[in-house]
Amino acid sequence: MNEIINIDDSRIELYKNLRHTPASHIENKLFITEGEKATLELIKSGIKVSTVFAVKEFYQKNSDLILQKNIPEDKLFFADKSIMNQIVGFKLHSGVMAIAHQPEESSLEELNSPIVLLNGIINSENVGSIIRNCAAFSVSSLIVDKTTSSPYLRRAVRVSMGTVFGMKLHYSKDTIITIRVLKDLNYKIIASEITGKAQSINSFKFPKKFCIIFGSEGYGITENILSISDKQIYVPINKIVKSLNVAASSAIILSKFREKFPMH
Repeated sequence: MNEIINIDDSRIELYKNLRHTPASHIENKLFITEGEKATLELIKSGIKVSTVFAVKEFYQKNSDLILQKNIPEDKLFFADKSIMNQIVGFKLHSGVMAIAHQPEESSLEELNSPIVLLNGIINSENVGSIIRNCAAFSVSSLIVDKTTSSPYLRRAVRVSMGTVFGMKLHYSKDTIITIRVLKDLNYKIIASEITGKAQSINSFKFPKKFCIIFGSEGYGITENILSISDKQIYVPINKIVKSLNVAASSAIILSKFREKFPMH
């Protein structure tokens, strides 16, 4: 392992000032994990790890796993947490981080039903929560449109608790075209939205092959997408509350789906 004692050490340049995603991460399709749980899930996943940066205790505790995954020693860095805090620009809780390469995206044909499609969800913590909910209910296919935050932003990865590493991800450049392709592949398109046409999830019968869309926290699913959806559903709530958080809605709806189609 390599000890870092200087906050300007060039070997940990990619860990500097992480309050916002560095341009170098985006350009090189890198992402960062924060926290012991997410970092361990990354190492176990088989995704290509660039470097690990952690307190020494992390390596002592997980030496067998790190050896098993053959991460080169010159990619393993450690430092006191106080040094790490200065480098990343905020106070770390566990003092464990890693940088890895984003895996290749899946084609639409490689996805499995049910598919979750995110439309205009810009809050990365909501994206991470939805991914964690997907994993909890054995949903492994996700489509992210161009108006949605990347599932590999630091906060999304952290909130997902590393479950993003087990997802099949597809990035849609044109959501309408993507939906039309899904329809050609015999998917039913379900929009989670409160509209005059929407049906309560309490009486809704989920088809065997479908894609469900969750929309923007502020504006909901765009009208052009609603117009080509096959069904619209909503979660019944007290009228004093206008709507649920999108991540909370996803958990309820996916739970309802699993009542009809239990996990094996």
